[in-house]
Amino acid sequence: MAVVSSDGMVSDGCALKAVFFDFDSTLSMPQFIKRAGDYAVADRVELCMGLEDDEVFANFGGAARVGRIRETLERLRSHDVTLFIISLGVSRVIRHHLDVVGLGEFFASQLLFGQDSPRLARAGHKKAVLIQQLLQEHSMEPEDALFVDDSRTHIQLCRRLGACDVFQVEGNGLTPKELDALDAR
Repeated sequence: MAVVSSDGMVSDGCALKAVFFDFDSTLSMPQFIKRAGDYAVADRVELCMGLEDDEVFANFGGAARVGRIRETLERLRSHDVTLFIISLGVSRVIRHHLDVVGLGEFFASQLLFGQDSPRLARAGHKKAVLIQQLLQEHSMEPEDALFVDDSRTHIQLCRRLGACDVFQVEGNGLTPKELDALDAR
């Protein structure tokens, strides 16, 4: 997608070098699983690991939404943007669900941090603190990165610390309009 800068120059480039995604209610859209009497969020290991493939797709909002997320991730990857996941869900659940729906290829295992990650634990499970550490390790500045999350608490801390720019998901998972806004960055 073309971007027009303040000086009127047009490019299809992406100024971002890194995007940090949350998982539950950002990439995924946790669904209520009637037989389990619970929502399929990534910290419910037994429930989430026992979902059928069609239930995992439903937990992402269906195949069409997965395809739309794929478009955004492909665009970011084509611009050499490093993609991270920082979530309070469990890493192996997140990896499994990403792999089932075909999005696992976009997230290297060493760039996926769940609640069980020693790195996130050392950061006090504060996503913004881990983002600051990762940016420093990857020689990136706060203005090079974007944090995408549905949690006001995590977004506010990221803002307060000046960790990086933020994008708050307003509902249960990124909407087509929100994905369009990400594509325009």
